[in-house]
Amino acid sequence: MIYGIGVDLVKVARIAAVLARHGDRFLNRIFTPLEIHHCRGKVRAASMLAMRFAAKEAFSKALGVGLRKEGIRWREVEVVPDPRGKPEILVTGRAAQLCEEAGIKGMHLTLTDENDQALAVVVLER
Repeated sequence: MIYGIGVDLVKVARIAAVLARHGDRFLNRIFTPLEIHHCRGKVRAASMLAMRFAAKEAFSKALGVGLRKEGIRWREVEVVPDPRGKPEILVTGRAAQLCEEAGIKGMHLTLTDENDQALAVVVLER
């Protein structure tokens, strides 16, 4: 049974601008070391980060909580590729606790980017 669906669209240029302005401070606040390692130095790094940013937002929408102070923290939601390269969501901390309380048994994620936009869709199952 579907618990929640979340969608988020991010302008890649927005993420690139924040990266240029705040660099590692922004990266370390929003992304896990594994996410940073996976994206850093790639030709499409800003796009890859924008898709992960969108995934975190979409996840919070699907779960029905906010990011930042009142909800879950950015780094509690991690987007990493599985062995075949398919993106998957891993949760820790309060995000994991809320998923357990809600009876979440499955998390599905799809990411795409086109023309300076990054899109993420998350479906949570009970």
